[in-house]
Amino acid sequence: MCSIHGALVCKFRLAFIASAFFCFSISSTNLLAAENSGESLSLDWLVSEVISRNVGLSSEQLRAKAKEALISSAGALDDPRVNYAIAPATIGDRIPSNFGNALGIRQTIQLSQTIPWPGKRSLRTDQMYATTEVAQFSVEELTLSLVSQSRLLWAQWWYVNEALLANAEHLRLLDELRGVAETQYANGIGLQQDVLQVQTQEVKLQHQLIILNQELRRLQSQINQLLNQAPTTTLGLPSGELNAPELPDREQLEQWLLTTHPGLLGLEAESNVALLNLRLTEKDDYPDLQFNLGYNELWDKSDLRLQVGVSLNIPIDFGKRTSRKRAAEFEYHSKKLDIVDERSQLLSELESQLSRSDQAGHEIQLIEEELLPKTQQTINAALANYESGGGNFYDLIEAQEQLLEMRLMLSSSHAEQLIAISEIDRLSGGQLWPIGEAQ
Repeated sequence: MCSIHGALVCKFRLAFIASAFFCFSISSTNLLAAENSGESLSLDWLVSEVISRNVGLSSEQLRAKAKEALISSAGALDDPRVNYAIAPATIGDRIPSNFGNALGIRQTIQLSQTIPWPGKRSLRTDQMYATTEVAQFSVEELTLSLVSQSRLLWAQWWYVNEALLANAEHLRLLDELRGVAETQYANGIGLQQDVLQVQTQEVKLQHQLIILNQELRRLQSQINQLLNQAPTTTLGLPSGELNAPELPDREQLEQWLLTTHPGLLGLEAESNVALLNLRLTEKDDYPDLQFNLGYNELWDKSDLRLQVGVSLNIPIDFGKRTSRKRAAEFEYHSKKLDIVDERSQLLSELESQLSRSDQAGHEIQLIEEELLPKTQQTINAALANYESGGGNFYDLIEAQEQLLEMRLMLSSSHAEQLIAISEIDRLSGGQLWPIGEAQ
């Protein structure tokens, strides 16, 4: 999975690092409007609102309820049948019963009820229970997916706004550098190209402003889609820190994955459905019974008119039952292999996300403890040298670009780590980061 690099950072961070301080900006009008509105977008609020508003999840829940509603009828008997017939040749004859004589015809009436072979009804009920479980696990899997997607989009939203803060600081420093360059040039110890270089950087920042505004527009549309509201609905600035739960050891995570991941449990439920279907096809080797109760006026003697009987189908194969059983066996074994394959894929993805989280954690520690302090020292030294007339303005600009790059890398690493932990939570069946906790 590409994570934030595959969505926002994959596009932004490469641009930031490759172009150094070509960071993204936003107009001061938009920033002031967001700040003055007092609106905010917290991670906890976003996740809970997506779960309550998302129409796709509501639709999946209704499908699960539809399956559940069929459980009580799965093992029900077929409707009884009534058969009524008359003997037209007897019209006008004397009928040996008052009812038939009143109608002037002889008639037969038969009531029948089919009873499946013992065990079929319970198997059908069990199969519907298993089918309902499949639907319920599908709801749980979609819920986890929406939670993870919400956290990913919020992390991207947070990252953009962190980039905006860094960009605002860069613009402030750039304005200070312009003043220094203009002063040095006016005093005859600076070069005009230093002033032009600052102006060039400002033009590049305006170009990045257009890119950022479009990315904000896309992010806003995606978040609003999850919230089931108009794509142009205004969203507030992200609020809160990037607080995620601590990761337990791998064994605990793997245990959660194997025992609680709804996708894996759903496949196990599908396997159970296939197994029950196999047992039902095996039951087809036994006949179903049909009990009959009839009244036949073709008999003159009244004690012969009432008839009770039973009929059954003769389960001769003719190849059809064997074919159905073989197909059911193949389907069952296919589901079992799907479980093995899914388990392998999930464990591999878990390892990938753990590696991703560890890498982000290492980057955070490296930037905070070493790179960022050293970069700050470099820019302070370059500025002091230039103001004293002994430094190169290009070195000062380059040092400032490196400082901005470090800040953006730090924000990106924080967002990467949050997304990785959110994906680990999805893989662990939501056991690591329950909704509303550690946010």
